[in-house]
Amino acid sequence: MIQYPADLPITPRREDILAALGAHQVVILAGETGSGKTTQIPKMCLELLALQQGAQHGPQASRPGFPPGLIGCTQPRRVAAMSVSRRVAEELGVAWGREVGCKMRFSDDTSRETRVKFMTDGILLAEIQGDPLLRAYSMLILDEAHERSLNIDFLLGYLKQLLPRRPDLKLVVTSATIDTEAFSAHFGGAPIIEVSGRLYPVEVRYRPVGDEDDDPSHIEEAVSAVTEALKESAEGDVLVFMPTERDIRETRDLLEGRLAPACEVMALFGRMASQDQQRVFSPGPKRRVIVATNVAETSITLPRIRYVVDTGLARMSRYNPRTRTKRLPVEAVSQSSANQRAGRAGRVQDGVCIRLYSEEDFQKRPRFTQPEIQRANLAEVILRMKAFRLGQIEDFPFINPPSSASVRGGYDLLHELGALNDTHEMTGLGRELARLPLDPTLGRMLLQAREEGCLDDMLILAAGLSIPDPRERPEEKKELAQAAHKTFASPESDFLSLLKIWRAAPPPQDGARNALRRFCKAHFLSFTRMVEWRDLWRELGRSGILPDRRGSGILPDSGETGILPVSESTGQNARSTRDRQDACPTDRLHRCILAGHLGHIAQRVGRNIYKAAGNREVTLFPGSHLYERKDKHDKSGQEKTRQPLWIVAAEIVQTSQLFARTAAGINPEWAAEFGAHLVAKKYSEPHWSAKAGRVLVTERHLLHGLEVMRRKIDFGKIDPVAATQLFIRGALLEEGASLPHRFFQHNQKIRSRLEAALTRVRSSRVYAIEEHLFEFYRARIHGISSVHDLNKLVNERVKTEPDFLCVREEDLTRGDDIRDGLDQFPDKAPLGNSVLPITYAYKPGQDEDGVTVRVPLPVAEHLTSGQLQWLVPGLREELVLTLLRALPKATRRALMPLEAAAREIAREFDPGRADFLTAFAAFLRERHRLEVQAADWPADSLPAHLRPRVEVVGAQNKPVIATRDLGEIRALARQQERRSDAWEKAAARLEKHAIRAWSFGDVPEQVLIEEIGGAPVHGYPGLQRTEEGVSLRLFRRAEEAQRHSPAAVRQLAEEALGKDIAWLRKELRALDQPAPKSTGLASLAMLDLSAKAAPTSPAELSAQACEHILAHALRLEPLLPLKVARFREMCERARREFPTLAHRVRDLLKQCEDLKKKILAFPRPYTGLKDDLARLMPPDMLTRTPHAQLQHLPRYLKAILLRAERASNHPAKDADKAALIRDFDGWERECGEANREAFRWLFEEYRVSVFAQELGTAQPASVKRLEALLGAESLEYRQCSA
Repeated sequence: MIQYPADLPITPRREDILAALGAHQVVILAGETGSGKTTQIPKMCLELLALQQGAQHGPQASRPGFPPGLIGCTQPRRVAAMSVSRRVAEELGVAWGREVGCKMRFSDDTSRETRVKFMTDGILLAEIQGDPLLRAYSMLILDEAHERSLNIDFLLGYLKQLLPRRPDLKLVVTSATIDTEAFSAHFGGAPIIEVSGRLYPVEVRYRPVGDEDDDPSHIEEAVSAVTEALKESAEGDVLVFMPTERDIRETRDLLEGRLAPACEVMALFGRMASQDQQRVFSPGPKRRVIVATNVAETSITLPRIRYVVDTGLARMSRYNPRTRTKRLPVEAVSQSSANQRAGRAGRVQDGVCIRLYSEEDFQKRPRFTQPEIQRANLAEVILRMKAFRLGQIEDFPFINPPSSASVRGGYDLLHELGALNDTHEMTGLGRELARLPLDPTLGRMLLQAREEGCLDDMLILAAGLSIPDPRERPEEKKELAQAAHKTFASPESDFLSLLKIWRAAPPPQDGARNALRRFCKAHFLSFTRMVEWRDLWRELGRSGILPDRRGSGILPDSGETGILPVSESTGQNARSTRDRQDACPTDRLHRCILAGHLGHIAQRVGRNIYKAAGNREVTLFPGSHLYERKDKHDKSGQEKTRQPLWIVAAEIVQTSQLFARTAAGINPEWAAEFGAHLVAKKYSEPHWSAKAGRVLVTERHLLHGLEVMRRKIDFGKIDPVAATQLFIRGALLEEGASLPHRFFQHNQKIRSRLEAALTRVRSSRVYAIEEHLFEFYRARIHGISSVHDLNKLVNERVKTEPDFLCVREEDLTRGDDIRDGLDQFPDKAPLGNSVLPITYAYKPGQDEDGVTVRVPLPVAEHLTSGQLQWLVPGLREELVLTLLRALPKATRRALMPLEAAAREIAREFDPGRADFLTAFAAFLRERHRLEVQAADWPADSLPAHLRPRVEVVGAQNKPVIATRDLGEIRALARQQERRSDAWEKAAARLEKHAIRAWSFGDVPEQVLIEEIGGAPVHGYPGLQRTEEGVSLRLFRRAEEAQRHSPAAVRQLAEEALGKDIAWLRKELRALDQPAPKSTGLASLAMLDLSAKAAPTSPAELSAQACEHILAHALRLEPLLPLKVARFREMCERARREFPTLAHRVRDLLKQCEDLKKKILAFPRPYTGLKDDLARLMPPDMLTRTPHAQLQHLPRYLKAILLRAERASNHPAKDADKAALIRDFDGWERECGEANREAFRWLFEEYRVSVFAQELGTAQPASVKRLEALLGAESLEYRQCSA
């Protein structure tokens, strides 16, 4: 008879449960933690089957209580399946592995006598493939359904469809914190049975991390909580929940340091070996602290647990279907998971649950964990559904259906792998993938390996990629671990590194676990993961489900593509084939990996940075052997890298950032090959290739937005019409084209003659010639895009049509006469004793547009704008008309109609060698009485084609420069001036240095140095001031001589008038002394002449006065010619005028002083009065004011005084007048440097004419004259601003 522990809460409900199971096909059992549901429900199901069997057939010959029907019980974790199965076998008093057994991924502890079969939900899912109706089972128990894993949700949906077809199959869905209403509704209102909770109460304490610590850490807080719990009570063990295996290691290390040897610290997580997991169920004499992940959360009862320390965290797997990115964030667990964890404490005695978070935080958390179906990659689920013929996933009865984006992402991945076609139907490849117990991506790798001939190595890699990286990097031994891992390093591929680990490890055979353990410890590898790797490899080898490429069934035992039989001697067989494995090209291996990971390719954009699909930026994982660390000793500044341009990664994971893990370099063309059904082909840059002799187009293969291949292909196959047009333009019309056909030579001669004629007269019809010829060809050539095709066509047609494709002149001109006026555009033009070649181009907007004159360098230096502008007779009338139109309307009115005036001027005007605009303005003034100056025409008055382009040629007739700016040509001539003996001799004969007096006689304005090519080369003597004195030098430009000479003339004059200048300075210093009624410089210095600057001292003013007088007196006006007599006359005049000038300056300053006082004393000044004073009388007034203008300052000041008086009486009139002045505010920004000083003083005269007209002006002042000085551009700017 089956016995039930009387102390379990579920035992009193036995009759109710049996009755419900007998009356209903599905029962929902909601039992709180500690109710005993996990161990007792299988026994009740066994009892129910025995009762039903006895009622139908009477007493059985078999053992009582064990009917033949199989009871399947699923658990979400291996450790739970193992521990619960052993406990049930113990309670039933049977041998574990016989009547009660357990089947997991790598072990099957069941037999023919097994009646209660515990297994992981994945095992039941795999059995569906071979037994879709699950005929082996009479009852199924889905335990811990609240975890809502991907497998559980799929099983729930599948069983809902299966139960109507299997009315004899019973289903029990159990959990401690199940959402009972949702499950009941899913199964059509199945009955719900609730069982009370724990046997012992559990006290929940909230201890938020960081309440008393500035640097909170859940690990340190957990260790502290464990320590206090052990001190609080001398009985019971402690269970600590940590989110990751790394946290478990760190916590375990800290606890062992504090508690050893009094307590035993143990770890528990899902990837531990089974025997290691079972140790936690056999407590020893010492108190224990078990540090576990959420594997200890459900189903299992750990002996002696009294305290639970719950961090409230767990690592969750989340998949983004849009970016195909897997995230492994550590997140807060739900309320149901937290309650499950607390339930681990009340199993055997009163318990305490210490939560390392606040009660408020707990209340804010979701009630249930989000189902895995809503956060996982659905590709495998869709593939299984297709294989089981369960219909579309969109119609599958999930309790919580996945999002449409997740479904679409799953379809996309399967389509990428080739498992589904465009209509989502399963392909032959998909059917093979569905048979493999692997993720579809890994399965695709194995199928490709079968084709590539490297299946042995790929089996190892597929198993290795199914587990976490076995390499460990403990923080305290990080450098040692890195050194140990370097022995397996493969700089070009992390996958090859995994193969090296496998081959370096002891052979995978029984009895070698100790050797493997030592190997893992020495090389910082996880023993658990290495064992799991080997177990999965054995499972794949034993499965025998990969047919060979001939499709003859099971793969052969040996051969290039076979899987070796896995047996006790597998390790030996593996060693015997290592030579064959080593011979497998790495490219083949990487092609197989790429076949399963087309969505994980990436292109390098920087050190360790790659651009992946979807325009994502990923970083190589630092643990990868492809990862490069910056060399601290590299100071070259240039990046040196051995990283591949393209990689494929086994996974792209989002943790602290987006990482590409386990990567290898690839050839992107492989991706184009495997992804041919995914590639988007883009065509760009169609062009004629003379080298290929055909029209080509760039074909770009884009896979997930990445360009994996680019190549040139025949454009004729893509777009025959457009290709023909490009062929005509490139092969038949393009400049430089050449074909050996008679029609081509004939047509080119006619075209060149017509285009040359139209280019000279600047007719836009020149473009029509090419277009007419294009239309001629297009009407006769079809589907031709290569020289080969054209040759074939012409050779066939000329046999019957000798003039095939030969054009006539009237076909291109359409009957127009194009020869009229060509004589006005000569090929050559005389210039002096030379004849200069002229070429023409009609290319608006380009440098070559217009007229180009080819000129030797020596001649180019002496060209003038008058010569160039009047070079081509045919352009003269258009040139004149353009300049006339650029004049103001009022000015050009006298020449109306302009066209007739332009024709007349073009006939009569000749600029000669003068500046063109200067000569043209003089001609208009003389002939037509127009008041125009050269400056009246803006710089851009003439378009480019009316300004001849000069191509300067140097030695051997090689072009040196081509420009329309004569200034650039002259600058070039100065840089490349040909040094000759003539220049050196002339300079040696003329130049003198360190001169203190004018002892060198008269200085000529220019001297002839030599003649080059008939063109004279002149030098220009001048004076230059130096540190040693004055030098007489020979300058290459007249402007240079005139720029340096004035300062040198003054210095020589100061040398000659030394005593007189000393007297002048003394005379001015005598005026500096203050007096009771000071006048002159001293009194002026005492006034604050500027509101914006400090007063000038008397000494500074006297120095300014002296400089003012010398600048005025010691200058030659005009500068040239530099003769002795003119210099002496200037010195004598200065000597005589020094007393007069000193008196005049003092008197003018006195007048300014008096007027300044009156202005400042005026009671009601107008706005801006102080600014006007500061402008006229700044601290450096004498330096800034020329002597010729100094005499006008009193009049300007009187105008200010008059304005002040009138403004006080009639402010409105003053405001109107001020508006006239404001029109020229900011004139400094608009006025050119050449006109700045003239504008300044003309503006002052204009102020006088506006505010004090009775004072008169020194020169005519008007708005028009001011605007003329500003220039046309500034005037237009001011008008637009207004």
